[in-house]
Amino acid sequence: MVGTAGPYGEVSLRITNYPREATLVAQGLPEASISHPDSSYGFIPVDARTRLEVGGVAARLTQNRRALSKEDRGIEIRLGDRDYTYVCTDAGREELRDSARGPVVREDGFGAESAIRIVVLPGADATDLALGILLQGANTLGLTVGGAIFSGVMSFLNGSKGNG
Repeated sequence: MVGTAGPYGEVSLRITNYPREATLVAQGLPEASISHPDSSYGFIPVDARTRLEVGGVAARLTQNRRALSKEDRGIEIRLGDRDYTYVCTDAGREELRDSARGPVVREDGFGAESAIRIVVLPGADATDLALGILLQGANTLGLTVGGAIFSGVMSFLNGSKGNG
């Protein structure tokens, strides 16, 4: 994935297979990566063993995949002294919310050439943007009930540990 992030210039999200890791490459944004020890294909699964770092700070991720509401299914991210929630909104778009400042980055659907557009909301900083871009490499099917059911069925059929 490659694009332009306003004043930060060109950004890319590289996803490697061994180890399975998504790494943000962008001048002006903090270094960021997300990886999972058992993932071998597709987007990076999000669970207790997912490793996410932004600016050298390791994050703690939690998610209640059994919750029924979109708000409660969000991925909770503790990054240093910041608390975020990554949710699927009622409009079906993904959004990163800071617990103190509210929404900071939003996926705004697809633009030209089927590229994902990301909107940086007022009050967002470089760390917010780096995290928002990085999460484009994560498997976020679990943010919706339907996606979680599909992911669980596919995980079962593929004989995995149910982490996808």
